[in-house]
Amino acid sequence: MSDVPLSAMPWLASPLAQLARLASEQHLAHAILLTGAPGTGKQLLSQALAALLLCKNRQADMACGQCKSCLLLAAGNHPDLLTLNQDNNSIGVDEIRRLIDFTQGAAQQHGNKVIVLSEVQRLTEAAANALLKTLEEPPQGCYLVLQTSQPQRLKATMLSRCQRWSLPTLNEANLFDWLSQQYQGSLPRFLFAFSGGAPLQALALLQGNTAAEIEELLAALSRLLQDESGLSTLVKNLEGRTDCAQILGYFLTQWCSQHSDVAPEALQRLQLVYYRWRRDEQQILGQNKTLALTALLLEFKSIMRRR
Repeated sequence: MSDVPLSAMPWLASPLAQLARLASEQHLAHAILLTGAPGTGKQLLSQALAALLLCKNRQADMACGQCKSCLLLAAGNHPDLLTLNQDNNSIGVDEIRRLIDFTQGAAQQHGNKVIVLSEVQRLTEAAANALLKTLEEPPQGCYLVLQTSQPQRLKATMLSRCQRWSLPTLNEANLFDWLSQQYQGSLPRFLFAFSGGAPLQALALLQGNTAAEIEELLAALSRLLQDESGLSTLVKNLEGRTDCAQILGYFLTQWCSQHSDVAPEALQRLQLVYYRWRRDEQQILGQNKTLALTALLLEFKSIMRRR
C-alpha cells in the first residue's frame, strides 16, 4: 500500500518492539493475531516480524538485513516463509492443507518457519476447523502470523488460540501531522473521516489521486444546491464508485453540522431518504441506479433548499 518505511510509522514501533522482546526471551506465542482497520499496517508489521523470526543475526527489534536468511527474504524466495491469501479472497481447505504441509519437517535454513495469513475472517468453516489443530499445537519453531480487519467474525475457539495484538488508528491531529511528513500537497479535512484514522489508507487516497476526485465531487454536490445544470455529470461521476455512499454520507453529515438552525424534521427527512436509497441499492435487483441516484440528489436539494 505504501513505500513508507516501517521506521516512519511510529504507531507500529511499540508493538514491534514488544514482539521482538518476547521473541528474544523465547516467550513469543506461536500463533499471533494482528487486528486493525485496513491501512493500519498489519501486513508491514507481519513482514517485519517474519524477517525478525527468520534472521540469523537479529539486532534489537529488527532483522540484520545482511545474513543469508535476510538476503533470501529480500529476494522473495525464502524457503521457510509461506505467505497465503495475498489477494484477500476466501480461504479454503486446500490452502490450509498447504499450510499444514509447510509446517512439517525441519526448516531448510535451520531456523524458524513463518506463515503469514491475511484476512483470516475469510476462512471457510471447513478451513477454519482444519486450522484449529495447528493453532493449538504448532510444531516447534513454527510461527503463524494471522491478520484480520474484522476480529468479530472469528470464532472464539480461534481467538483463544492466538496472542492478539491490536493496531491503533490515529486521532485527527496525529493523522494530519503524520501525513504532512509524508505528503507535500494539501491535506483535505475529509481524509480523517474517509480513512477512519488509518494512516496508510489516508496516504493511499492522496497518492492515488482519489482524494482530489472526492474533493471535486463534494464541491459539485455543494454547487448542485444552487444550480441543477451539472446534475447529469455529477450522477455519472458518482455512479459506479465503490465510495459513492460514503461520499454522499459525508456530504450529508457535513451539511447538517454546518446548519444547526435546520428544523429537526428536515434533518430526519434527509437521513431517511439517504438510508432508504442505501437499502434499495443493496436489496432491489435490477434497480435503475442512475434514476435512483438522480432522485436522491434532487430530494437532497429540495429538502436543503427548503430549510
